[in-house]
Amino acid sequence: MTQVSRSPLNSDVWERIFNLFVETLTDIKDKKKLAGFIDDFFSPTERIMFAKRLAAAVLLTKGHDYISIRKVLKVSPPTIAKMNLKLKYAGVGLNTVIKDILNKQAQRVFWKELEDLIDFSGKQIYSSERFKRKRSLQREVSRIKHTF
Repeated sequence: MTQVSRSPLNSDVWERIFNLFVETLTDIKDKKKLAGFIDDFFSPTERIMFAKRLAAAVLLTKGHDYISIRKVLKVSPPTIAKMNLKLKYAGVGLNTVIKDILNKQAQRVFWKELEDLIDFSGKQIYSSERFKRKRSLQREVSRIKHTF
């Protein structure tokens, strides 16, 4: 369980350090650099906890039920309920990020399906190579749709 000092911070100090934290995260544009920062800054338990919460929020938004989320992510019902409450009643921040995640996923599906539609390579319409490419693209689209 996360532990916080019993001595409360001055609100001005809290605001300054929180802004520093947020600015630091937003300034890191390189994915490898961000992953390295997260690995060094957060404990393994914290990384798992944050990743599971985000995944639970995505799955809830996609309409998955508590039981399936619990089985896949190995999280407790109160954790799922807390994320559900945050999605429904909390600020815009989490919902905006989830919407961006789902939009990226939808874009990947769209481009893969478009790639499948315009596959004109090869002379024969019913060649085995074209069938293999088409099947591979269908699998990729299916995988993307079922990804968190």
